[in-house]
Amino acid sequence: MAKLNGKKIPTLYDLFHKDPLAGKGVSKKDELPRNFKNFFKLSWWHMGKITSVNLIFLVANFPMWFILLAFSGLLNDSISAPASSMYSVLFGTIQNGVDPVNAALYGVHGVQGVMSITTTATLVMYALGGLMIFTFGFANIGTTYILRNLIKGDPVFIRHDFFYAIKRNLRQGFIMGIIDLVIIILLAYDMAFFFFNMGGYTASLMFYASVLLAIIYSIMRFYIYNLIITFDLSLFKVIKNSFIFSALGLKRNLLAFLGIALLLLLDYYLIILITPLGVMLPLIVLYGYCAYIGSYASWPKIKQIMVDPYASKDDEQEEEPVFTDDVQ
Repeated sequence: MAKLNGKKIPTLYDLFHKDPLAGKGVSKKDELPRNFKNFFKLSWWHMGKITSVNLIFLVANFPMWFILLAFSGLLNDSISAPASSMYSVLFGTIQNGVDPVNAALYGVHGVQGVMSITTTATLVMYALGGLMIFTFGFANIGTTYILRNLIKGDPVFIRHDFFYAIKRNLRQGFIMGIIDLVIIILLAYDMAFFFFNMGGYTASLMFYASVLLAIIYSIMRFYIYNLIITFDLSLFKVIKNSFIFSALGLKRNLLAFLGIALLLLLDYYLIILITPLGVMLPLIVLYGYCAYIGSYASWPKIKQIMVDPYASKDDEQEEEPVFTDDVQ
């Protein structure tokens, strides 16, 4: 880290550090308990690496930029169209003569709006965005490994650790990435669909059920990738154990979920009020900090239940333990 007046300043240096064996050893911050009291202090000390994680996630998930470009509408064609369904009726009436009544109505219902038409270029961007199924799991595996090591207090070397984790969990990372992305898309679609159709009792009930499932799955995601990179478990047991952990660590999980929700809400209002700042926040730190919160909540509970009971008291080995599918 760089220094200013004797104080350390977080930088992106570690992202380009080539020596995975360099380092000064264990610092005092690595010995602090991972509880709520120390969260803000530790997260500030780790901010340089958190911003590096944010950057590397955005680069590794490059197909999402095609999706964002398609959603922006910049590649669409624009045409003028009536904003009111009464326009055609009033237009026909006026052709037979103008009077004060239909003229006043035409002034209200004859307003033209702008309609965006999807073009071939937009469809191509959506198709290229589909490549995200190949990158999403790997990006989550690599960044989760880095953040877990930060929480553990292990030395972290951004580029080396990112590719090491992906290489070590290649098959499960790819498959879980597809499953994860499909579930996220389905939950988002369900919530949007039932929200805009909440006139009936069934649709309202399904909306709140979708929201509840989204909350549960969001908490499960704190554990899914952490379990994949730490233990030798089948994906079925990873998902099952993640669901169990979402209940076992309820207090930590809810605090983490609320913290992430508040950050996303803050960014939403910043986009409305101070658009440049709201847009820049996700590019600099938002994903990395949200993922750090999730790992900070999940790793201590995983360690307490699945690591400590099986770790030898005299074992001074620094590498994480590897378990078989018998561990649940």
